[in-house]
Amino acid sequence: MSLLNRAPKTLEDQYFQEIRPKLYELHGKHRQRGVRESRTLAEHLDSACQFSLTVSRLAGVPEPQRAVLLAATAVHDLNKLDGANGRNVKALARNQTFLKEQLEQAAVATLMQTDTDLELARKLIERHSGHNVSDGARFLPEDPQIERWASILRAADLFDLELTAEKLAQKIRTELIHALGRPCELYRVRITEDRGYITALLLSACEEVLHQHHYNVLSVFPDGILVEGIANSDFDLTAEIAVAWQTKIDQVFGGNIEQLVRATKDGIKVSHQAVQHDHDEVLNVVLALLEKKKAGFKLEKVQGDVEKWGNQKVETAALQTALEAGLTAVTSADDFGISEGMKAAYLSYREVMPELNPKQVWDRIAAHAGLSEPQRLALEPFDALYGRSLFAAKPSPNGIQGVIAALQESLELRNGETQSGHADVSEEVIAAVQRSLSCAFVRNATDSSELAAYIDANPRQRCSLGATISETSTLSSDKMPIGTKVQMFSNRLPGGMTSDPVRQAEPLAAMAYHLMTVGAFFPAAKKEPPFYLHLGLPKGSSPDFRSFLRDWFQDRIAVNADGGPVSVDDLQLYRCVDPKRSLVYKANKVVGFAFPKRTEFIQTVVTTPIMFGDLPASQALLKAARLALEVSLTEGLRTPFVLSPSLEIDLSTFTGGRIEGIPSSLQPLLGTGKYTFEPDDENVDLSSDEIPAERILLRLQCLGKLATSVVKNLSKIEDCLYDLARACAEPFSLYFVLLRWILREQDDPNFAFNWNRIQEPLMTLLESLMPNDNSALTRYLRDAAQVATQANLWGSSTTNRTSLIEPFTEFVAAVRSQKTYMDLDFLFGALVQKYHTRLKRIRDFEVKGTKFEQLENYYSILRKLYEEVYQGRPDKLLSDQKNLEAAYLFFLTKARQEFWEKRNQEEESKETAA
Repeated sequence: MSLLNRAPKTLEDQYFQEIRPKLYELHGKHRQRGVRESRTLAEHLDSACQFSLTVSRLAGVPEPQRAVLLAATAVHDLNKLDGANGRNVKALARNQTFLKEQLEQAAVATLMQTDTDLELARKLIERHSGHNVSDGARFLPEDPQIERWASILRAADLFDLELTAEKLAQKIRTELIHALGRPCELYRVRITEDRGYITALLLSACEEVLHQHHYNVLSVFPDGILVEGIANSDFDLTAEIAVAWQTKIDQVFGGNIEQLVRATKDGIKVSHQAVQHDHDEVLNVVLALLEKKKAGFKLEKVQGDVEKWGNQKVETAALQTALEAGLTAVTSADDFGISEGMKAAYLSYREVMPELNPKQVWDRIAAHAGLSEPQRLALEPFDALYGRSLFAAKPSPNGIQGVIAALQESLELRNGETQSGHADVSEEVIAAVQRSLSCAFVRNATDSSELAAYIDANPRQRCSLGATISETSTLSSDKMPIGTKVQMFSNRLPGGMTSDPVRQAEPLAAMAYHLMTVGAFFPAAKKEPPFYLHLGLPKGSSPDFRSFLRDWFQDRIAVNADGGPVSVDDLQLYRCVDPKRSLVYKANKVVGFAFPKRTEFIQTVVTTPIMFGDLPASQALLKAARLALEVSLTEGLRTPFVLSPSLEIDLSTFTGGRIEGIPSSLQPLLGTGKYTFEPDDENVDLSSDEIPAERILLRLQCLGKLATSVVKNLSKIEDCLYDLARACAEPFSLYFVLLRWILREQDDPNFAFNWNRIQEPLMTLLESLMPNDNSALTRYLRDAAQVATQANLWGSSTTNRTSLIEPFTEFVAAVRSQKTYMDLDFLFGALVQKYHTRLKRIRDFEVKGTKFEQLENYYSILRKLYEEVYQGRPDKLLSDQKNLEAAYLFFLTKARQEFWEKRNQEEESKETAA
């Protein structure tokens, strides 16, 4: 069941499910002026209501009065509502009929149960403007709390004023001090760079620490949060935030041990994050992987490894010494499992700091395995990783228990190093906090030049992901999201020395991608690179809206009980153009939304990878753009978004919508990729590089409706959709693309039936793409189709496509054969006579002079088209031949359909009269 259709449990639920959608429906296109000119009235009322809900809860307002305060906030600008007729707020508030009507329209009338509640709402609305109140009732005893509640409404009304930050903060702080009954200060916590889930965890840690110090979150912005609390500029919470952040990161990795212990071609590797958690669970995962290796044991392959690492890599004398000491090669699945376990222990020991050399590592492994001193010495000539385990597994008296003991010791040694450095948190984590947060509670370190760091770095160590700030490391593909492409630098050095290109990243950037890998519901199969849909909370959202958004995500995650991606019903997506409906979600194993697994990942910006399997990049972009707009505009969220192939985005302009990486072939349809949530109103002047998001969504919805109207096979709908999208570069060619798909997919097409299905979305799409262009071309083709219908101007068949457009193709053929010495009078005169002769030959009944006049009228219209639209140039008309013929066929189909409907109605009326 949709989240918006549930029975609301709290006042916040009722607001987000019922009242907020109503506000946008009523006032979404009501533009404001002055200090709020960039926001619609609906956005202003929404911001005020959310702020009012948050502050009233902090101020301890009783629930009945909170409901009245919310209702008053939803209609507080009475003078801007329909029917105000220039009257001021005070006069409108005292008009009970008008006030009740507005409360009813805003779906808040049910929040007030008595006349006393209505009177309280009137007082709050009247006093919100800040002017002196001349209400005679003020001289009578009244609840002193009313003034405090009025301060909440005034602060909510001020919240989205477009003033300087200092001036606005002072105004809001004055009202909050009165409303809360205590001194308070406002602080903004800003994120300098968004890196997905790791940034969300940092902000969550920051909120947690601030809450411990009695600071409260008032509002959430795409680039941070606004908090209120005591005025204390001496707080330095950097270390506390770093500790909380590290703890949250460890918790995430701790819940994904299976992804942190992985089998590679070199052996089973236990990552650093897994060591910090339950060692028994880590060992269970390692043992499970060893069982898989035993199940896949192949004697021929193992014998090949023994030959390579034994007979070929070791001298004959050393090999003979090992055999005499009782070291024999692996020959069974159990021995192979012990051998792989020794390799895993060796790899784990090598991660211990300070570093252990191979001799020290094998001394420990041999001790746990129970090998004798001669056997240990005989192993020395063999390769430390690949060779020794093949000859040490079978003679080991302790078997798998020795492997487990060695693994446990290695994990304890590694964990001891981790814990010793974790108490105070590493300097790298503290530096990352200082770089990533900008607020009064974090003392920034001395600024360092990233350019200088990049120049001074070893060319082999320069970052290909993120900035070169600290020491880098090689990126591991299994720690990156599926299909992620990262630039690889050429490591050519002075003097001619070269090496293979290697992907480098500083630790924070590498961990950001690793967190994305374990924190989202990626499918097990590796497919094409995902798109990242970044949904940001609208500017000034309340923490309650963030909770609402988290519930929205949890509802959709629950669709897939197995924890994989969640896809949408493609047919429902493409067929339906209803702006009020919600998408239908379903479980999938390969493609869809890889929603975040934890609520901590949903803070100011929610990053969701979207995967489409092996769908080509351009088609995947079209579908991703449709989904992004559907979720943002029609799911009741109205959140700004960025659709990008990159995990890292710029938050500075996160106000509307943005799609990155649009190819030139799709720019006529999708525009520049910058969208505004302003209403799609032709009378509104928008900047040249911004398009209303509603317009782009409408175009994509029309394309989907067209594709599903002419194609039945779901696998072909994507191809048809892409053809139509490319045709938007020359919108008139949409007629030909549709005709081509109809003829391709339908053996005996009924053009009247097809036209009824495509007419409405096609006309809507054409009006959006070219509202004022080619009107003459369309008009002349329609007029010609009307004349042809009334005069029966077509070939010998009324169903065959080529026969229906025969008089028009004769016109095109005449233009193609036009010589320089032929003027238009000669050309069209000959055309009329030739086709009149043609009709006389193919018609069973006599063709009289009236038909000649009708042909003259028909071809005179086409002559105007040729002269006015194409300036009498054959090359221009012939380049559009296919498009013109397809458009004429559809216009003729429509004209014939209307003609017969009108005739049938006339006959029915005559029968009724008789």
